[in-house]
Amino acid sequence: MKYAYVKDGTVKEKNIVLPVNWSNVSNFNLLDEESLKNFGWYKYKFVNANVPDGYKVVGSHYDIIENEVIEYEDIDIITEQEILDSINSMWVNVRSRRNIELLESDWTQVLDSPFTEEEKEEWQTYRQSLRDITLQSDPFNIVWPIKPGTVNEQ
Repeated sequence: MKYAYVKDGTVKEKNIVLPVNWSNVSNFNLLDEESLKNFGWYKYKFVNANVPDGYKVVGSHYDIIENEVIEYEDIDIITEQEILDSINSMWVNVRSRRNIELLESDWTQVLDSPFTEEEKEEWQTYRQSLRDITLQSDPFNIVWPIKPGTVNEQ
């Protein structure tokens, strides 16, 4: 069982197990519900919000009723700016991964690489696909090229 501590009508702590000792009371966790309530401790319950598409969780609020504190999630509509920010942020992540993969494969193009011309061309094609990754339309569903000589794990 989880509890919330309420002082002056405000939830101070939530979703915690009762302490064994609290406020100079030994075996505090063994007190009955009424005694706990007198000290400001209530049973705690959390209610997940049903978040429809286009909405997000923005916080929560509490109802303090009889012997229980119930925390409800609050939702709000996602703004156009937040959608654009999310898309831009994902493109930053895509470019970062792309740049790392390009850096890690630079060595494949040096003159003394251990590859045949055919293998080198496979790596060139792979690297060009990495460079072209930003031509894809959805940064949340990128189709990444497969490194030459590896098995597709996607």
